[in-house]
Parts: sequence; C-alpha cells; structure tokens
Amino acid sequence: MAGRWQDADNVIGDRCSGSTHHALMAAPYRRRGDLFTGGAGEWTVKMIDISQGWYEGMPSFDAPWYPEFEIRRAMTPQTDLSRPGGRTFSDLSLFPHNGSHVESGYHFFADREKIDEVPLETFVGRTCVADLSWKGDLDPVTGEDLDKALRGSWRPGDRLLIRTDHPKRHLGRADYWDKPPYLTLSAADWIVLSGAVLVGLDCITERPDDRSGQVHRRLLGAGIPILENIQNLDQVTGPVVQLMALPIKVSDVEAAPVRAVVFDGPTF
Repeated sequence: MAGRWQDADNVIGDRCSGSTHHALMAAPYRRRGDLFTGGAGEWTVKMIDISQGWYEGMPSFDAPWYPEFEIRRAMTPQTDLSRPGGRTFSDLSLFPHNGSHVESGYHFFADREKIDEVPLETFVGRTCVADLSWKGDLDPVTGEDLDKALRGSWRPGDRLLIRTDHPKRHLGRADYWDKPPYLTLSAADWIVLSGAVLVGLDCITERPDDRSGQVHRRLLGAGIPILENIQNLDQVTGPVVQLMALPIKVSDVEAAPVRAVVFDGPTF
C-alpha cells in the first residue's frame, strides 16, 4: 500500500510497500513534535526514545578492562587556523558495551555472525513489551513471568522488550550494576522456544555474580541478538509497539551502539 510521510502539512518523502513496513504503512502521517497522527486524527502514534545516551561520566561497569566513554577534541575553533570562525572535530573513545547497544553471536562464539552481518530487518518491526515493572532489586525474570506478561499479544517472529524500570530506580547511582533484575535460563529458553528474533531489556542479561554467561550463550547461540542498556519503557502505553533499533555499521565486531526508538500507538 503506497503512502506519504508528512511533516505538518508538507510532504517530506514517499513510502513504498515492503516486508519491513508493517503497521507503519497506514497513511498519510502528520507529525507534531514526537507525535504522528493519521487521517483526521483518528489515531496517534508517539515516538519514544528508549536509548541510554553517551556522555562523559556515564555509568560504566566496575572492571579494569571496561573503559569509560571519553571525548577528545581533535580540533576546536581556537585551534583551527584554516578558516575564519574555526571548526570542531571530536574523537570518541567508545566501548560498544556501554550505553545502548546490540550484541551478536560473535560476542560469545568465534564462528558466529558479527554485528554487521545480522539482517537489518531483525532490528525493525513488531515488538511486544513484557511489563515486569513490579520486579524489584535482584529479582529473577523467569520464563513463567514472560509467558504470563505476553499472553494474548505474542506472535512467533516478534521482537521482545523486557521492562523492569530498573533505570528509573538506579541509573546514575553506584549500585546500578549490583541491583538489577536479571534473566534466568528459563527466560532465555522461553525467548528461544517462542520464536523471538531479538530481545531487549532495561535490566541486565545475567545475574550480577554469575560469570558463566549461560543466558548470553542460550540467546546468542540461537541467533537472537540482545539489545542491552535501554530505558523509558515506562512511557510505553500498549503491549505491542514498533521498534527501530539499528546498530551503527561496524565490521569485524561483536556489538555496536544503537539509537533505539519505539512507535507506540493503538494501531499496533
């Protein structure tokens, strides 16, 4: 079904049919800030940024091998003598597992797909949100939890976002990495056996004191990328959204930063 993107009253681009357009194909759209409305305003879709941003001093896992994010100025207006006014160029020292990022199978398996080898459609499309916001510090997320939270909305081939609201309670605090809810192996089994193509979470993947990596191995071994360090899932109103979480294109690595957003509205 063909349609048009509109910004207020101005058409800003055409859209064509394709397998990745899903519910966003309804047209035309009008945008007001972060809201998209359709037709005569019979429905509204809100775009929600679920990313944790990158900044100096941001939360960093307490380990000697885990570098902090750093910005260095390669050039400033004061040091640029080539033209009036000067320019700014920045050098980013970026560890991909800090901030919002996606991990591929290469993270735990040397013979598996690297992040730029994961099909792009994996990161875009219909997504179910498992509301487990009642989970407290160090509470395990089980397969039974997911089954109950997603009953009636889940379809094989969906993407999954797990909401615990851990960032609301602890992001920026020294205990952020010590107190989160975490996935159990039964949760990983549910995700694999239910046909998920991607899982994202606002807690952490493994129990803080568990170094076995069993949950990572179960998910990544089944070809399911993991979207880690997200937030703002409390702003989502419905159980089903459209996700767009494209990692930057970097070759020969196991993970990359991502700007993840969801489109939340009654049409999904």
